[in-house]
Amino acid sequence: MKLFSFILIFSTISLPIFAQQHKGDITGKIIDAVTQEPIPSVNIVVVEKSTVGASSDVEGIFKIRALEVGTYSLNVSALGYQPQIVTNVVITTGRATPVMIKLEESAIQVEGVTAEASYFSRAQQMSPVSANVLDRSEVLRSPGGIQDVQRVVQSLPGVASSTDNINELIVRGGAPFENLTILDHMEIPSINHYSNDFNSAGPINMVNADMIEDMQFSSGGFPAQYGDKSSSVMSLTVREGDRNKPFASKTSLNMAGIGTLIEGGFADGNGSYIFSARNSLLEIIDAIMGLSTISLTAIPKYWDTQGKLTYDLSPSQKLSLNMLYGDSRINLEGDPKAKDEERKNMLDSSSVWTMYPVTKQYAVGLSLRSLFGKEGYSMLTLYSSGTSNDMDITEDFAVRQRDANGDAQSYDILNSRKVFFNHSIESFVGAKYELFYQLGEQHSLSTGIQYQTSRKWDNDLYFAPDTARFDLNRDGTYETGPIVIPEGYFFQSIGLGDASKYFIYASDKYMVTPRLSLTLGLRYDHFTYSGKGAFNPRASLSYQLVPATSAITFATGKYSQTQPFPYYGDRRQIGYNRNLEHLDATHYVLGFEHILDRGLKLNIETYYKKYDRSGVGEDFIYSAIDTFWSDRMLAIGERYSYGVEFFLDQKQVEDYFGTLSVSLSKTEMKDPRIPPLTDWFPSEYDYPVVISAIGGKVVKGVRDWLNDAPFYLKYPSYILPFSNEMEISFKYRYQTGRTYTPQEYVTWRQDREGGVHWSNGAWIESDAVNSARYPDYSRLDLQWLSRYYMSGYNINVYFALMNVFNTKNVFFENHRSDGTVETVYQFAFFPVLGVEVEY
Repeated sequence: MKLFSFILIFSTISLPIFAQQHKGDITGKIIDAVTQEPIPSVNIVVVEKSTVGASSDVEGIFKIRALEVGTYSLNVSALGYQPQIVTNVVITTGRATPVMIKLEESAIQVEGVTAEASYFSRAQQMSPVSANVLDRSEVLRSPGGIQDVQRVVQSLPGVASSTDNINELIVRGGAPFENLTILDHMEIPSINHYSNDFNSAGPINMVNADMIEDMQFSSGGFPAQYGDKSSSVMSLTVREGDRNKPFASKTSLNMAGIGTLIEGGFADGNGSYIFSARNSLLEIIDAIMGLSTISLTAIPKYWDTQGKLTYDLSPSQKLSLNMLYGDSRINLEGDPKAKDEERKNMLDSSSVWTMYPVTKQYAVGLSLRSLFGKEGYSMLTLYSSGTSNDMDITEDFAVRQRDANGDAQSYDILNSRKVFFNHSIESFVGAKYELFYQLGEQHSLSTGIQYQTSRKWDNDLYFAPDTARFDLNRDGTYETGPIVIPEGYFFQSIGLGDASKYFIYASDKYMVTPRLSLTLGLRYDHFTYSGKGAFNPRASLSYQLVPATSAITFATGKYSQTQPFPYYGDRRQIGYNRNLEHLDATHYVLGFEHILDRGLKLNIETYYKKYDRSGVGEDFIYSAIDTFWSDRMLAIGERYSYGVEFFLDQKQVEDYFGTLSVSLSKTEMKDPRIPPLTDWFPSEYDYPVVISAIGGKVVKGVRDWLNDAPFYLKYPSYILPFSNEMEISFKYRYQTGRTYTPQEYVTWRQDREGGVHWSNGAWIESDAVNSARYPDYSRLDLQWLSRYYMSGYNINVYFALMNVFNTKNVFFENHRSDGTVETVYQFAFFPVLGVEVEY
């Protein structure tokens, strides 16, 4: 109610100001997409105002001043380059709008024919297949993305997620740990709060979307430059600060947190800075709605900071310092008095768990870019990244007397014990050098080398012992047991240089003809800790059926990666898992793309992925033996995935924008059990149907129209944040339900609960692995953004409705030791209200 009143007061007070005409500026730079060389004498024309524009200077810089506030498109053209249209350029009074434009040379030129400007640039894509590029404005405006770059990626073809509680990426049947993340040339494990070794995702992204220049994403068939991951690449470029003014700022406040961004120039425009800091305020949601309303059980607390300093050593050399830091913590404290409607009028006993994980992450890097004119450029990056995790889990075994409503009238804790802890510090340092060289008109060469080595790697891990007994002949006598799975205490300390990864690669893009390009590459990766390495050949081609309109593409290659690092350890610290082979994946991708209309492109791709040597636990291999236990890992797993994807991408033309993605696929794993019970079974990453649709419209002049409307329309409209510049958008997502293995509650096995007494039974997984599915996932999000322009600053007000229909999407089923099942759901309906101030 208070937030609603704020909007009402804000709208009413500001009406006289909104009616004024305000102006803003565009500052931009234009470079060659291949050589990074600044391009002079480029013509930039504002599409909506054909007499307004500018020309770039010798450094590729241009400025368009005193343009009326609003949303525009730019038509960019230069002799020898493919004309390009840049959309969704928002002009504000608070800050000059930064634009970085990368042009590609025209491969085919016909005398007397003027090439039509394209809304899509192939030169920015990392590969001719399975690649997409999103700029800062597209990430910021995406409905349902909450300005989280990975949640925005989830709307691209081939991408699924097991839950919307985190920004997980399951790409073409690949595991979440198979995705490579690059932040300004630094290869880092994750950019998310609450990530881990098996899943680089998290509920909240640490990167401020307003600091992104662009994001390149490839879901397969990527070139030799990228590796040690077998599914996807996400490369983020952090933008520079505004060099034209010493200070500019943007502050945002919403129900999830508060953040501020500052930027500016120094040293007479030779340098720039940009810095962001954010802190969570999820306590607001708890106070207003209650966590259970949106399917949260605890309040995650986080803060993060990000910055970039840039300085031009000379016209051809630039030095950049990047940093990213995040602190994440959450208190999950079980309540022995918690209500349970499924246990009315019962004397029940169960475990109450308490955990308090704290994660701290950082990445810092120094990069030197050197331009060689029209020949190319090089990039040298020195960086370090690290993560510290502290988690302690305790178990209180309690007996409770419940009344007719399921409330605990009394309880008694019989035993308390620590069941798990993990205190780890994982950090490494790295150096990477890459050279991009244009050899004549036909060859674009790239080569690079990287060396990463452990800086400090301490892992202190404990598992409490587990005890079970078995009635194997089902006669009521437990003749086998108790069998004790020993407590696991694992301590590993790896010092500087003890575990290293390095790679070297070379690649050549050969323009066979103006329409046909062929890229060949070779890469070698090595992991010194396991002593294993792998060669990875890559190839791709693109043929333009109709220049700048239609093309067919193909890519293939081998993609090897190290196993998740915990796979290399064992409880007994003997080292029998240390020499695991790399996981291998082979990609085949065939695609077709066609420009259907202005700013509208259709992509159709089909792919096949074959996995070999994925890690499989020996425990699962011999699961037919009820009493067998082992923590040995074997690199024998086989998996395949194939599918077809359709993607329609509409850039903003005449105020409309949107995307439609349809992905059809199948992913199965070969049964590694001895003896095998089937040939293949569905993978846990199998999502046969994934559909994502985004649509939106920019609406202009509403506030002026309402001010001239009759009083019965004018005055009630003050309740809502109507302005002269609004965006109304939606996102709908559907995907097949996640697979799971059915479980049966049996009494022939009993577990020692809380170290106190034997359970009545235990849940046993069926032999039919992943033979069942949770209900299909469906969610609709709506978003409304209003921009208000003042003299010297502007305010953005946005209102989003997440999961509008309050669809109960299942997260998982919690199987309790007494035989009951609790269903845990993903995010329920919840509104998000936010305000941003730019000046």
